[in-house]
Amino acid sequence: MTGGIGSLAAAVLAIVFVVAAGSKLRDPLATRRTLRGFGLPNPRLLAVVLPVTEGATALLLVVNPRTGGPCAVALLAAFTTLIAGRLMAGHHDACGCFGAWSRRSLSWRDIARNLVLIGLGVASTLG
Repeated sequence: MTGGIGSLAAAVLAIVFVVAAGSKLRDPLATRRTLRGFGLPNPRLLAVVLPVTEGATALLLVVNPRTGGPCAVALLAAFTTLIAGRLMAGHHDACGCFGAWSRRSLSWRDIARNLVLIGLGVASTLG
């Protein structure tokens, strides 16, 4: 039973990462703008590296959830930390988490969503 839950969690999380990566790759200019707005260095490079990393994480979640799970958790923890820092500094710019699909302002809902996704990453690791 636990293996089924872990596999399901890995599959759901893989889909989330594929959608996030695909939407960023589909509009690299918007991705660069969002990364620049977040104050991240070298947004041109990050606009390529970030979706490739998300895609690789999705692949790992499918091929080997016990390896992909910790990678997903680490990536989501970094995203969550970045979002929390922006919110605490009073910035509510667009998230860009899912490329052009996520043009709404940052909010604590993004933190809650990421915590749920981190839970899926843990479940896939333990699965």
